[in-house]
Amino acid sequence: MRQFDTDRDIPEAIRAALTARNTARDAQVEATVRTILDDVRARGDQAVLDHTRRLDWPEATAAALEVSAADIVAAGEATAGEADLLLTAAGNIREFHEAEWSRQQSWDHDAPGRLPGQSPLVSLAQLVQPVGRVGVYVPGGRAAYPSTVLMAGIPASVAGVDEVIVCTPPGPDGGILPLLLAACEVAGIDRVFRIGGAQAVAAMAYGTETVPPCDVIVGPGSAYVNAAKRLVYGDVGIDMLAGPSEVAIVADERANPAFVAADLLAQTEHGPDNKGVLFCHDSAMLELCKSELFEQRAALARQEILAVTANNIVFVKTRSLEESLDLSNVLAPEHLELMVREPLAALPLVRNAGAVLLGDHTSAAVGDYWAGPSHTLPTAGAARFSSPLSAATFLKRTSVIYYSQAAASEAAEDVARFAEAEGFDGHARAARLRGGEEPHPRPLPPKGEGAGAGAAILSPPGGEGGGEASSTFSVKEVGS
Repeated sequence: MRQFDTDRDIPEAIRAALTARNTARDAQVEATVRTILDDVRARGDQAVLDHTRRLDWPEATAAALEVSAADIVAAGEATAGEADLLLTAAGNIREFHEAEWSRQQSWDHDAPGRLPGQSPLVSLAQLVQPVGRVGVYVPGGRAAYPSTVLMAGIPASVAGVDEVIVCTPPGPDGGILPLLLAACEVAGIDRVFRIGGAQAVAAMAYGTETVPPCDVIVGPGSAYVNAAKRLVYGDVGIDMLAGPSEVAIVADERANPAFVAADLLAQTEHGPDNKGVLFCHDSAMLELCKSELFEQRAALARQEILAVTANNIVFVKTRSLEESLDLSNVLAPEHLELMVREPLAALPLVRNAGAVLLGDHTSAAVGDYWAGPSHTLPTAGAARFSSPLSAATFLKRTSVIYYSQAAASEAAEDVARFAEAEGFDGHARAARLRGGEEPHPRPLPPKGEGAGAGAAILSPPGGEGGGEASSTFSVKEVGS
């Protein structure tokens, strides 16, 4: 454990300790991943099988890459004792993301005509639609994560994605944790594949004879999975590059030291690079938390990892609650716990965090498994510029623009001058052609077209305004 004091240590040293992360790209990892990506892109299933046999499952066959529906049903039966956990957590996750989704709808705006009763001259809209297919990578290795299936699959379903698939590493016998498969059934996952590592990302990005290509790939993974996601980005969308997990706790003199220590240890038991930071302006509380930390660590099972991550726990003595929050914003943690007397009063001072957990009784664990917001959060300081996985991760926005003849004519000269200022005379000519008589007049339109009928803009089904939010829209006509 490392300790700092803002009265004693220089600010640069404290900031360096908070922001120090192993972000260097491993050239060997990236070279290996490039080879796998190129191989899967060129040889499809055969490449996936070769890498799977070499790394995970020596007896892998093409026919067995996809988990059968019968195996998923059997997994649900084998884990019936945990069904209530999966179903309740899934309900919480769905409820949160449905509330979020309802705020992500298409909309339109009409610029009014110049005369009373005149049809709009300009109509602008934004069309919000889900992507077609999503691939979820679910890690294996040190631990398997049924919770990741729920936290990624359900937001995609709520967003209206047509198909959601999962890739997860198999064991040496091709087995997958039954609870993970049961979570796939609860989350409504359409297809599950026994494929891990960079070859799984490649298969989901480019498609093979067995695995369909996806539009967006999400989910955490190893350095190889992260490198693969980084390299396929642009061919497909990704959620983020998930790094080691981290928690920051801002505490005051009335915090519960047992809770503080428990949450620091819970976060650092994930893996050897995970980090826990405590900011507190009360010296006595810091000492109590330190004693609790040593006592609780001795009672936990994952001693090998906790011995490594002990040096990743940082205590910072600050001068005030405000300074604690300022330093937390520098860290931009994945999880931020506010164990202070008035957490809601402190919340407006939080600028950078993936998730904020308010009060002594809101642990990172309840956010990881139960509360509803996805636990896939920006790490490694990325909360400065990015957001958690949510239904919005699976939505794309399309701008819709309509100008009537009169509006186009009015704007033509200004648009042309702007284009000429940038050196694009073709753009200028295209604008000026709309500013006068058409160079090749069209035949008279059939009755019902032309004036009084024109651009189609968005309108909720059943008429204009009101009704439930929906991502499906009919059209209304705007006069030209």
